[in-house]
Amino acid sequence: MKTWKSFLVVAILGGLCVFSCQVDDDEYCQETETEVTPADLFIASESYQNFEKEIQKSMRRRYNAIDKLSNEEKVQYQQLMEQVLNPETRMEAKEQLNILLGYDEQTERNRILVMAQEVYEGANISTYDLLRAWQKRRMHQVVISTRSNDVESLDECLKKCKQAMEQDVEECYAIFNECLTTVPAVEKLNKRGPAYDACVDSQDFCLDGAYIRWYACIDRCISSSTK
Repeated sequence: MKTWKSFLVVAILGGLCVFSCQVDDDEYCQETETEVTPADLFIASESYQNFEKEIQKSMRRRYNAIDKLSNEEKVQYQQLMEQVLNPETRMEAKEQLNILLGYDEQTERNRILVMAQEVYEGANISTYDLLRAWQKRRMHQVVISTRSNDVESLDECLKKCKQAMEQDVEECYAIFNECLTTVPAVEKLNKRGPAYDACVDSQDFCLDGAYIRWYACIDRCISSSTK
């Protein structure tokens, strides 16, 4: 129990760090880094780019499934996602979510998890270094103004939610990779055992937390656009 809680806290704090970097006028966020690091090269590799595409496809599938729900079903979805984070109601809530969304997301997660292990194999890069690389890449892709008084468009708001979600999910897999460094070799080879299963369970909690934050972000965007 302690393992997955620590894992989820780290992932949430990581997401908050990224968010604060976007909204605060911080020297760390504003600095221009020109040195190419191993983490920069890693996330720019073809294998990692393909891994990100699979994450994006999984996100689109979830988003499209939620978008088709009625208002009542969306309320049910939010309730089930809250129950998913409770170990006592987690399994039943997962089953109800599969019925509500019309597909078994765990099967998809397992597929991407195998891909993540292949991508990270042999990569000796910390989650901290990856965070810096992701932030640097995002700074090169978009210019974020913290002094504009213009009302943000709905599309731009949703885009930021999506970007934050993608990084949250990527961070979950990065932390999972770090978790595997504490797992006995035989368990990693067989992909089962107490330590390995604990890493997988923690990663699932991390992903569920990321989806909750994503949906909440989308909801805030839509609410703001109707005011």
